[in-house]
Amino acid sequence: MLITIITPTFNSENTLENCLKSVRDQKYHNYEHLIIDNNSTDNTKNIIKKFASNKIKTVSETDEGIYYAMNKGVKYSKGEFILFLNSDDQLIDEFFLLNSIKILEENIVDILYSNVLYKKNIFGFSRKFKTGNTLNINKVGFHLPHPGTLIRKKYLINSGLFDLRYKISADFDFFIKSKNNKNTKYRYYNNYTVLMSIGGASSGLKNIIKANIECYKSLKRNNEKNPFLFIFLKLFRKFFQLI
Repeated sequence: MLITIITPTFNSENTLENCLKSVRDQKYHNYEHLIIDNNSTDNTKNIIKKFASNKIKTVSETDEGIYYAMNKGVKYSKGEFILFLNSDDQLIDEFFLLNSIKILEENIVDILYSNVLYKKNIFGFSRKFKTGNTLNINKVGFHLPHPGTLIRKKYLINSGLFDLRYKISADFDFFIKSKNNKNTKYRYYNNYTVLMSIGGASSGLKNIIKANIECYKSLKRNNEKNPFLFIFLKLFRKFFQLI
């Protein structure tokens, strides 16, 4: 079974090498790694060349943001399942793809999700996001992180991909829609698979506020009850993930 890993990049020279190494070190090798580059002007393209292989394919052209790049990557992909891995994130479980394939081959799955770790912030705190079993999916305030999550390509396309109205929280919106689709089939891989950067579009106080405004709009559009409570509990749970 072919897996497509999609990594959007834009001037990612400081982090991309670790991302690419972590994919290369996976024990499962039937994958393609699509780099969707927004015409980087730093050393990003040279780093990609350094890792050149028949598994890595690059599309470098001007795009309109990370979710635009992710949607574009889906259209170029050939894999049955897709993993989105940001250029400043890295896989930390070298058996992630191998063990996931065993689950996917033995079960009907739309979304296979796992646990993620966050890098330390400036205060020395990190976060452990242990997602837990599928009973958590319907809890108020719970949502899946898109890194560490394998999604069936056909399911992604049938769901309309990522809604580009959301500049920061389109992944949140996607997983809320998935939760409300009663036919969605989940499986939980109970291991920490991705080390996530605390940077990105949703970092910083201003963007945190923007992200949660988008989350609120998504919850309203998806007819979620008590959207304010959902967002409060989402933020509250993050506090207890600190280590």
